[in-house]
Amino acid sequence: MKKRKSFGVKLWLWFVLFAAAIFLVLWLLQTVFLQSFYNDMAIRGVERAAKEIVAHAGETDFYSLVDSAASENSLLVFVTDTRGNILYSADAYKGLYGSSGQKEQQNGNPYFSSDEVMNWEKGALRNLPYSYESLIEKIKENGSNSVGFVTEDNAAYVTGSVLPDGNILYISMPLGTVGGTVRILRLQLVWVSALSLVLGFVLAWVISKRFEKPVAQIADSAKAIAGGDFHPELPRGFCAELDELSDTLGETALRLEKAQNAQREFLANVSHDLRTPLTMIKGYAEMVKDISWSDGEKREKDLDIITREADRLTALVNEILEFSAMRSDGVPLEYGVIDLSRAVRDVIEQFAPFCKQNGYVIETEIADGVTVRADETQLKRVIYNFIDNAVNHTDDSKKIKVSLTSSDGSVRFAVTDYGKGIADEDLPYIWDRYYTSRNRKNKAAVSGLGLSIAKEILTAHRAKFGVDNMSGCTFWFEL
Repeated sequence: MKKRKSFGVKLWLWFVLFAAAIFLVLWLLQTVFLQSFYNDMAIRGVERAAKEIVAHAGETDFYSLVDSAASENSLLVFVTDTRGNILYSADAYKGLYGSSGQKEQQNGNPYFSSDEVMNWEKGALRNLPYSYESLIEKIKENGSNSVGFVTEDNAAYVTGSVLPDGNILYISMPLGTVGGTVRILRLQLVWVSALSLVLGFVLAWVISKRFEKPVAQIADSAKAIAGGDFHPELPRGFCAELDELSDTLGETALRLEKAQNAQREFLANVSHDLRTPLTMIKGYAEMVKDISWSDGEKREKDLDIITREADRLTALVNEILEFSAMRSDGVPLEYGVIDLSRAVRDVIEQFAPFCKQNGYVIETEIADGVTVRADETQLKRVIYNFIDNAVNHTDDSKKIKVSLTSSDGSVRFAVTDYGKGIADEDLPYIWDRYYTSRNRKNKAAVSGLGLSIAKEILTAHRAKFGVDNMSGCTFWFEL
């Protein structure tokens, strides 16, 4: 069953069906519909010739035009008076007679039987056909100078007109002359169809195999990637679309490899970050129980440490859960007009105790009265993450710079550190979840989700954001 659904088999089947449909259409056109096509074209040709003959009635070269029209269109033409006397006739065979009115011979066989009326002077090569009377009757019935009809036995199409001088123009053309042609075409189509179907089957098989091979190779490569081989050999050179698919699959493999490595690093970091506060909580709890329970001052210090480590642990777990919720349900935003200048100063104020204790300096360049329409809580989270990221990556000067500017209806917030910058190979992945830079100074409670959370929030705000990796790093966003 799997083989029947393969790309090669389906391509082969579609190619065969296409070839069969083409031959079916050819059979229908060349056999079933050939007679009707021929009849339609013949009738239109007869009508055009009749109109041309009538248009030149009375001219000196009128009968020459009749001969020419009869010969070119295989017509039988009679010009009679109102009593049915033949004044002139012409058909496709008239050119076979000599000027004396005698029949020419070909291999001793006459073209016409001896009982036909021969009157070369009047051009009367044969008697009036039975449909002549029908033509006269229809002209009288319709009260028209021109009529056209197919004979009752469908053997011929007849048209006629009353000429300006009162004479009658009769023109007919046989419609059943393609029967032999149809038989010949049918026999030819049998051979052509048989040979073409054989060639079509072979060609379809070759093409399907040719297409199936690179597709199967790409499928095998995808399976290898799913199994953990992120550097499979991908086919290229067959066609642009499959080359593009191979390139996309290769790029996906590299991203999966990066994501897997980042996830492993994240698990290692989280395991360490979870183990550290848990160990301290357990250790200090045992100290309180065994040693400092009776010493009030010592007990309070140990309980403070337990509380602090529990807060660290809670913050870490909450950050992981928050990012997971953002990825699943999107960022919930409550828009309002906020004073961004005040919001930036509030966040900087949160870092004041840390900066004072550890000697960090935050230089500010904040424009006053800058307002935007945004979610204040979420935007403060982005500002906090940017500043926290800068604090952990600045150099020994322990300086960072925070700026907020406004121009032409656009607001730009930026945070600059003076560290070593981001390695070129790491730059494309700094917004990815679980990513942490090897240049980070503070390794405590690192989840690698700070910039990823900022990215989700800024994307929800439809803000522009990025990083300039010159003389340290400048993370920025615009609203």
